[in-house]
Amino acid sequence: MPALPRQLSTLRTVLALLAILLDPFGLTTATDGASSRLLNQLQANAYGDAGAREQIAVVIIDDAFLRQRESHWPLPYGEQSKLFRQLLAYRPAAVMVDLMYSYDHSRGRNSDSSRLLSNVFERYRAAGVPLYLANSGSTESNALPIFTEVSEPALVSWSGYEDQYPLAAETAYGWMDSAAFALYRSYCSRHACPPLPATAQLAGEQPPIALQWGGDPAREQRLVSDVSQCASSSGLWSRILSQIAQAVFWRISAPAEARCPYHLTITASALATTVPEERALLRELLGDRLVLVGASISSAEDLTSSPVHGKLPGVYAHAMALDNLIEYDQKYIAAPPQLLNTEIDVLDLLEFFFALIILWFHSARAGLSPKHRLAFALGATLCLLLISLLLYHLRVSPVNILGLLLLIGVLLPEEPECPSLPSTSTRKESSCAHPSPCSAPCCSAVPATRPD
Repeated sequence: MPALPRQLSTLRTVLALLAILLDPFGLTTATDGASSRLLNQLQANAYGDAGAREQIAVVIIDDAFLRQRESHWPLPYGEQSKLFRQLLAYRPAAVMVDLMYSYDHSRGRNSDSSRLLSNVFERYRAAGVPLYLANSGSTESNALPIFTEVSEPALVSWSGYEDQYPLAAETAYGWMDSAAFALYRSYCSRHACPPLPATAQLAGEQPPIALQWGGDPAREQRLVSDVSQCASSSGLWSRILSQIAQAVFWRISAPAEARCPYHLTITASALATTVPEERALLRELLGDRLVLVGASISSAEDLTSSPVHGKLPGVYAHAMALDNLIEYDQKYIAAPPQLLNTEIDVLDLLEFFFALIILWFHSARAGLSPKHRLAFALGATLCLLLISLLLYHLRVSPVNILGLLLLIGVLLPEEPECPSLPSTSTRKESSCAHPSPCSAPCCSAVPATRPD
């Protein structure tokens, strides 16, 4: 290979290796995020064998509920007191309310009272049903004392964890359990679980959860709502191929079908039913479950992004984190530890050494035929898939498979270039006498000349 192309090849190799560790302009982070989303979508097809979903339900306050009650948002405390009385009648195991109670919006309204709602919350304590209220951990937007006195706090906002979900975080009031981990503590008080961190601070020292989302909705969902608008469940392999095709050709392919939330979802309107059969069904569906109450109001959206479902009300992130904890115990999927207080982690080193192996193969096998080059690329890709599968079973966040696939293409051995040949009249038979990676193609491509 001429000197200049060889130097350019070495330069691009060095730049590719440095990109893994230094992540200039966030290029590696972008491919890492895309890899995580794709693998999360694929793994969702096999998630949920342990029955954790059967322990969880979500109650949604939506626009239809406001119209039915001829009410407004924020929902008046009088309407909330009715809603939570109805929910308590179905005997849930524990309730987490993903609504903020930062200020008393009943002031100046004679028909509304925060004390009325506080009395309903007190009934949960008397009935032995743990009640957790959303808490920001901030002194400026914390829950009102009248409500914190009759409930437990559940942290719903934090910083410094990117898209991961912590078990606990430090707040203005000290360390506080996140909403999912607070509910998990309640779950473990009634079920056999591995030993839990004794305090919120010890929980906060554990690695945060890299959420694994589930796919298809619960079987019971069709009993309480119309699921005809949800994506139809097809065969496993056809679904996988469809997901890969959607990810690759997203600019020209049709939008993916809407997928219903993974967890059983019941609208707030349904709780008010007086039909005996419907009440019996709700008692069966909500009884002894961990219930999360959230809102899906068009004028006050609190959304989370699911790689499987797209945009969802924020309460579903807490439900999914709780599901991961019940499904995996404390062996949930987490990012690998970082090195020496830097943003570089163990997985980055694994990707770096994988690239070094490709580089060695590039330099040691520069004269590969196209067939062998294809075998090399397929073998490296298969190795990446096996590594991703191993990491999934080890509960480690996935490797940047898309970034490494691009790197394989950059470092793939190139076709050997034949040196320019002299004209037939001046070239001697000895022109192919010196062996080189290009000698066989060159000699076979040009007929031998007659001796003078």
